[in-house]
Amino acid sequence: MALVSTFCKKGGVGKTTFIGYFAHYYATKGNKVLVLSVDDQNSIFKIFGIEDKIFSENDNYLEFLMAGHAEMGDILIEARENLYLIKTLNTDKLSMKLTLERRQEKILKAVIDEYQTFFDYVFIDFPPSSSRLTEVLLDMSDDIILVIGLDSLGLGGYFNTIQYFIDNEINLEGIKYIVPNGYAKNKRAPKVSLESLTQQSSEFTASAKVLEPINDRSIIKNIQYEGYSVFDENLQLTPYDTKALATLKTELTALFDKIEV
Repeated sequence: MALVSTFCKKGGVGKTTFIGYFAHYYATKGNKVLVLSVDDQNSIFKIFGIEDKIFSENDNYLEFLMAGHAEMGDILIEARENLYLIKTLNTDKLSMKLTLERRQEKILKAVIDEYQTFFDYVFIDFPPSSSRLTEVLLDMSDDIILVIGLDSLGLGGYFNTIQYFIDNEINLEGIKYIVPNGYAKNKRAPKVSLESLTQQSSEFTASAKVLEPINDRSIIKNIQYEGYSVFDENLQLTPYDTKALATLKTELTALFDKIEV
């Protein structure tokens, strides 16, 4: 059982999309997969077209489980076969409790450990903002994957992430992979950014492997608008989107197969 986190101190780099598709891919292979959202927007639900379930019930958030007002199964929300999500309500308040009440950290760890006995993989989706909750969960993670946007702001996010780890004494060697996102071979900025990221990674995160970049493809936005995941089957799409989706699926499958968690 592995606890895997995707992180970056920069919003809009695609880490929620990445972890959603990564989790779904593992689920299609027969693994039992859980994604814990510690982002109050719970954007992971939108990846699977079930954002209505964010507010469909008001007592099935992680905080209710930690407070003893819900059972472990009560807060699990099924997104796809073998794939479940957990939402959070107020991570700022939860972080404050973790800071002020030492026992809350033990409760959180016990919750994660218990879920790991039922699931083959537990993924964590973080917001770009920092908090005590983020620090605790990153420390607990077996593997950390950084998703970095291939532009100047994305590279800034990489440096901010490294500084965040150093400032909060989070082990940089826990970063196992770096996923560059938003590549376009005919555009200069992504190519230069990829070269810079690869060089900087060799200096600051030498133990991390920089993976093949994810191409910037409009099909991602198209299927998310319809509430589909790239690994859903028998989708009703235009011939153009069907072809684009097949290409994207092939690329992501090859990428995910290179990741060992």
